[in-house]
Amino acid sequence: MKLCAAFCFSAAHAANPVSKVLELLSGLESKIVAEGEAEQSEFSKFVSFCEENAKQLQREQNDGTDRVAELNASIEKSSSDIESDEAGIAELSSVISGAEADLKEAEKVRAKQHSDFSARAADLSETIDTLGRAIGALKQSSFSQISSRATGRVSEALQVLLQAGSIANADSQRLQALMQSREDEQDSMAYRSQKGMGAVIEVFEDMLEKAEAQHAEAQREETKAAHSHSMLTSSLKNKIKNSSKELEDMKHHKAAAEEALATAEGDLKVASKDLDADRADLASLQTDCMVKASDHQASVDDRNEELKALASAKKIIADKTGGATDRAYSFLQLRTKSEDFAEVVDALKQLSRQHKDFSLSLLTSQVSTTVKSAAHTGADPFAKVKGLIEDMISKLVEEAKSEADAKAYCDKEMAETKLKKEEHEEDIEHLSGKMRKAESAIARLTSDIAELESDLGHLASMQKEMDENRAAERADYDSQAKDYQQGVEGIQMAIKVLKEYYGKSSLLQASSGSADSSSIIGILEVAESDFTKLLAEVEADEKEAQSYYEKTTQENKVAAAEKKTSLKFKTKEQAETKSELEELTGDRDSEQGELDAVLEYYSKVKKQCVAKPEPYEERKHRREAEMEGLKNALDILEGNAIGFLAVKAVRRHI
Repeated sequence: MKLCAAFCFSAAHAANPVSKVLELLSGLESKIVAEGEAEQSEFSKFVSFCEENAKQLQREQNDGTDRVAELNASIEKSSSDIESDEAGIAELSSVISGAEADLKEAEKVRAKQHSDFSARAADLSETIDTLGRAIGALKQSSFSQISSRATGRVSEALQVLLQAGSIANADSQRLQALMQSREDEQDSMAYRSQKGMGAVIEVFEDMLEKAEAQHAEAQREETKAAHSHSMLTSSLKNKIKNSSKELEDMKHHKAAAEEALATAEGDLKVASKDLDADRADLASLQTDCMVKASDHQASVDDRNEELKALASAKKIIADKTGGATDRAYSFLQLRTKSEDFAEVVDALKQLSRQHKDFSLSLLTSQVSTTVKSAAHTGADPFAKVKGLIEDMISKLVEEAKSEADAKAYCDKEMAETKLKKEEHEEDIEHLSGKMRKAESAIARLTSDIAELESDLGHLASMQKEMDENRAAERADYDSQAKDYQQGVEGIQMAIKVLKEYYGKSSLLQASSGSADSSSIIGILEVAESDFTKLLAEVEADEKEAQSYYEKTTQENKVAAAEKKTSLKFKTKEQAETKSELEELTGDRDSEQGELDAVLEYYSKVKKQCVAKPEPYEERKHRREAEMEGLKNALDILEGNAIGFLAVKAVRRHI
């Protein structure tokens, strides 16, 4: 507000120094207030800047903290996986090395077994062939027709048999006794007798039977040893193959874990660096904002003290100098003529027509009526006219102040409400992003859990089917093994009975039934070999099937345990994620409720502050022009006065 006084003489004007001082003090107050408002506006913007950036940096810091925690967990898991894989690789390498050594040793043992069998089989074959030829030679020659040549062949056969390693000690002694008897009785008729020839054939046939039995036994042992070796080597090779595959998979898994570890460690360095930078930026921002707030408060305090001093000085001047001012600068107002006010009335009329303001038209009418009434009564209209004009100026000043306060209120409320709206919208978007992430995680976990449950069900169903099939295979094996075993035992008993019978028969009986008995025994031996081979095959198949069943069952148990553990942790993670989603949903609903309230208030403020028929700036310019016109009219009135006139005018810059 400005206070001004004009003191006029008939042709010149003199200034009132006290009023001038008050005017200067008011102007200084207005300037200080304006500077304070401008500084407050800038500080409000700075506060908004601090709050917005602090929230943003805090969110980035929280995200960075979460990221560092996730990377640390990933590093810990990868390190654990690598350690576990290294232990597994060492164990599998040891298993493979052991299996390879066992396989090499098994090959050496098998080679020695086969070599021993080949030597023994060749020896037995030679013995059987020699005995067969000797028996044939003796049986084909009659007692009266035994020549020295046949006798020589028998002697040669006896020598070969004595040198054979496959002849038992008892048989060797019998052969030596026969040869000694032959040497002692070479010229005797007893040597050529039927009884003596039958004894020789009986010894040979007994030895032949034993040799053939030994050959068959050696063949069975060789078949059994070959089968056992085949089963062992197959088992070891499968063990090496499966362990090698598992070792290769574990190496790949370890390589992937090492790659993940390296990536996570690199990302951790970057994330830690970014987190430290965010923390430093937040601390720097907080320090700067606190320093700025402290400086602003100091400036506000200084400004309030200055305004307090100015107000005190104005009050002292107004209270203490009123009487002196009236005595020093007052005067007797002379009577004015009606025509002296004509210029004032014309100025007011022109002002009301220019701005089309009803209040100005009313003021013009009041001034004109006052002047005309004073002309008839002889009264002085100066004070009354001046009062009317000053009242109108005061009214316009109050309206301007009221609208300025309303404008400031609208600007402040709309800016703060808009900022709150943007903050809530940003928070809602941030929470919605976390909710979408949680929903995606829940969907993924639900799918993983369903897949794990399906896999566990499939494993249980497959294991049940394997159990049933294994039971059926075992029952079939028991039946087949029993039949083949009984068949082998039956054939062996039949061969024994036949050999015992024909072995005890006389030379004539043996000669007459030798062809049929040899054929029958040969066929039985073939059947025995077939049954033995089939029994070995059935036993090998059973052993392989049982081994496969046990291995697969163990693998299923391990897979089921791993899937159950994974199912347990994923179910727990799903429950925790659902709980987190519920919290996020509650937070977002709360934020949405606050946003709705802010939007409702924002709508009301917009209706109050924006929807005006005449913009504030236009109203402001119009009112300033009206006030300037009224001040001009007041100056005209004071300029036409006679003598000294103390005029007080209150002016305020809007």
